[in-house]
Amino acid sequence: MSSSLLTGPRGATRTGRAGSHTPSTTFVAHKKKKKTTTWADYERQVFDHCTLHFPTAKVEKNVKVRGRFSKRKRQIDIMLTEQTATGPLKTVIDAKCFRRRVDVKAVDSLAGFVEDVGAHRGMLITNTGFSQAALRRAHYGPSNLELDILNFSALATFQGLTAVPYAGEQAFVVSAPLGWVIDATKREGRLATMYERGLDAATAERKREFLYINYWNKRRDPMSCAELDAFQVARLRRRGGVDVSHRPTVQRADAVSLLRIADVKRYKCLEVTGFLEFENVIFFAVLLTSRERQGPNIRRLESVLASAKQIELTRDNAALIAELNTKLGRATSAAQRAKLLCEIGHWYRDMGSLDEARAALEESLALNAASYTTITELVALLATIRDKRGLIEALGRLMRLDPRNPTVYNELLAYASGILSDAEIVQQIDRLQADHRADAIVQATCDFYAGQVLTNTDPVAARRRLVSARRTFEQEFPTAHPVFTSIRLALRQLPRVR
Repeated sequence: MSSSLLTGPRGATRTGRAGSHTPSTTFVAHKKKKKTTTWADYERQVFDHCTLHFPTAKVEKNVKVRGRFSKRKRQIDIMLTEQTATGPLKTVIDAKCFRRRVDVKAVDSLAGFVEDVGAHRGMLITNTGFSQAALRRAHYGPSNLELDILNFSALATFQGLTAVPYAGEQAFVVSAPLGWVIDATKREGRLATMYERGLDAATAERKREFLYINYWNKRRDPMSCAELDAFQVARLRRRGGVDVSHRPTVQRADAVSLLRIADVKRYKCLEVTGFLEFENVIFFAVLLTSRERQGPNIRRLESVLASAKQIELTRDNAALIAELNTKLGRATSAAQRAKLLCEIGHWYRDMGSLDEARAALEESLALNAASYTTITELVALLATIRDKRGLIEALGRLMRLDPRNPTVYNELLAYASGILSDAEIVQQIDRLQADHRADAIVQATCDFYAGQVLTNTDPVAARRRLVSARRTFEQEFPTAHPVFTSIRLALRQLPRVR
């Protein structure tokens, strides 16, 4: 899959005077008194912005409510009320027109105010900026609230940065949730990644607090939202212990929605997945979050589900393919031709011309049968068109490139699941094992992955294979090797058989 992200503040425009021409006419400049923005003007500008960018929400200003804890009337500058599957979602906006930067005390005050008035989210908007301590307090506070703090000049990013990630002909416009941003870096299995403003991707992943999106193409692999959910849960359970539950989520007139919460033992956090099933595609967003922060983070996930907009995207790589064919005609070595044919196959597959893609990839493999890139391109194509016989052959090639490498086994599970039965997947692993009887690591790796596949269909055989893998690995690896943790978790997942 390829992805393209068009990121930038929502509604932002660029202005400037670079390169402008100043007339040479002499004139006398009259000094004007600088106009000061009053608090009322400032609040009205914030209110107008919210009314414009939240058309489905109820936007009110100067709302008075009785505090739940203070037992006195509290005045809310601006309040947004959005209807969700779990009831009204209230956001309190406090517009601060200060002369100095907002400090941590102001955020402490906001947190207490939001809880007192019974809201879920709080936004402090300031004209003068804020300290790093204030920003950290907003993001890392212990309460089950969503807090954020923004300069007035950055108010356009209140709904987050926008992006248009795509895969093939499928594309959506998505917005980052409150306090988060969209990362344009392409990563395997992710069309877009979102995490807290002020962090980088590595930090967010270490914290186990980020969100990514992807699509499932129903035209190429017909499957309902519920079936995709069950398919993903089965894959999770193959890799260790997991407890799964479902709960109501955002409702949309144009899509079927579903929300799954998985407590994945090996992740040491929750994996929460939201689905939107449209006519030809399933959009899904996956959130990793600590249990303590699940409340506000699940609301962030649901805001992505609520705002995602499907768009039509036509891909035409004809000019690029023509350029590659010209280079192919001039190529003199088999290695050059194989590389160019692989690229041609990729771009044909990218725009959905699958017959042409297959022909180019198979010609490339005839020139270089050991190209990992070409084989994985062909495997992805064969899985898309559900060519079972061709997929078995291509996966066999892939696994024999490096039978000690867990990556090739993970590729097998990823592409074969839903097309090959568990017995057929194990058969592929057993053939590889038979071809490498003298290699202890290959033997143990095959037992380990066969054991995971057999977890749901034959737990007795699964336990036998996992124990065999552990016994062999103990002779090859130190006891601190992570494979032993994986085996221990896989064994715990198996039902006890008397």
